[in-house]
Amino acid sequence: MLKPGVYLDTNIISAYWYEGSDVMSLARRIHTRDWWESERLHFRVWISATTINELKAGRFSRQADCVRMASRIPRLPINKATQGAAHELLRSRTFPADKPGDIMQMAVAAAHEIDYLLTWNYAHLCNPAAQGKLAEICRSLRLRAPLIVSPESIPQVRFGQTIRRPT
Repeated sequence: MLKPGVYLDTNIISAYWYEGSDVMSLARRIHTRDWWESERLHFRVWISATTINELKAGRFSRQADCVRMASRIPRLPINKATQGAAHELLRSRTFPADKPGDIMQMAVAAAHEIDYLLTWNYAHLCNPAAQGKLAEICRSLRLRAPLIVSPESIPQVRFGQTIRRPT
């Protein structure tokens, strides 16, 4: 039986390498590294070209480390199903049109029917409204929506939680 799949949003990799002094970001770094070290091996971990492209954009501290880390993670292709899901997510107007990376991350995870989308983006992705809308759009496309979670809320083996989603 295959391990459950988890798609990493770009901010998971950025949080892993964060070096600043913002208390919330430091807490995210701790939770991200903790999940990476303790739980990652229980999942099939994926990213996409969108993740790599976002990490290469601009200039920031530890950027090379972020890109190097992401380059070692298997990539899901952006295919016709991904483009269709992205189109529907954009058309729904639930997600900001000026955040195409967020839409594409969600579309890739949905089109490939990944179990979990791991993110720190509470504003546009990891919230009940986004989860509900994504589930609705996926149903209309006959896809299985990923559960959108953070490193704090993804089920964890070490806590005795079931990490497999019901079929």
